[in-house]
This record gives sequence, C-alpha cells and structure tokens, in this order.
Amino acid sequence: MTKKYYTPRIEDFYVGFEFVLWLNNSYWSKPRVWDYKTTASLKQIEQDINNQQVKVKYLDKEDIESLGFRRDMIKNTLVNNFIFYKDNISLSFDNQINDLKISVLTKSERTCDLFVGHIKNISELKLLLKQLEIENVINATK
Repeated sequence: MTKKYYTPRIEDFYVGFEFVLWLNNSYWSKPRVWDYKTTASLKQIEQDINNQQVKVKYLDKEDIESLGFRRDMIKNTLVNNFIFYKDNISLSFDNQINDLKISVLTKSERTCDLFVGHIKNISELKLLLKQLEIENVINATK
C-alpha cells in the first residue's frame, strides 16, 4: 500500500469509526472514535471532509497486531502477504490491496473460511470481527 491514509466519505461514519482530524491548521489529531454524543455532528464532519481535514488510516499489520493477533514469521513468505493467528483464528492479509481472509481451525483440524474480501481500515475489521462473533479477540486486548 503506497498511501497510508485516505479521505473517507460521510457515509463511512458510524459509532466506533476511527479517524484523525486536522486541528488548528497545524497538526493531525491522535486517532478518534466517532460517537455522536461527544464528537462533532455529522454536518461538521462532512464540512471537515470537504475541507480535506479528515483522514482515515488504511488497515496495516500493526492494526491487526493491536487486536491481539500475532504474525506467523514462518509462513510469511510473500513480501506483501502476512499471516496472523489468535487462538484458533487465522487471518491472512495482503497489504498491497487490503484483501483479508479470516479462517477458523475446527476441532477436526480443518480450516473453514469465515470471510474473504476487502477491508479498508481497523474500524471495518473490528466491526467484521463483531459480526462474525469473534469479539473475544478484541476484548482480550483491552
């Protein structure tokens, strides 16, 4: 992935969405989580997006590791493809095109794919893990 950040669309925002803001015309904020109760309204966010003052970090291997996954250094043979494990969950990530595959190792030692697709950022990955009922991966790192 050559670019580390992208400009989101207003439709991308939901409670729990992580982004950074350009503050005081001088620096980028630390990552923020959008919450309609405590953060700027969607109208303000949309204005900030139009003024190029909002950006979102593309998913990278550090984000995946921050959720408790550990990189498999033996199986990582390709330059842009990384394999991660957490308990019986396997995650394969191509950081050039942000393709992701999440699999689970069953009791019979077989692999079952739970998701194969494109994930842009850590917020989307957290939401997907929640939808797949793999929240314990997220909660174990808190």
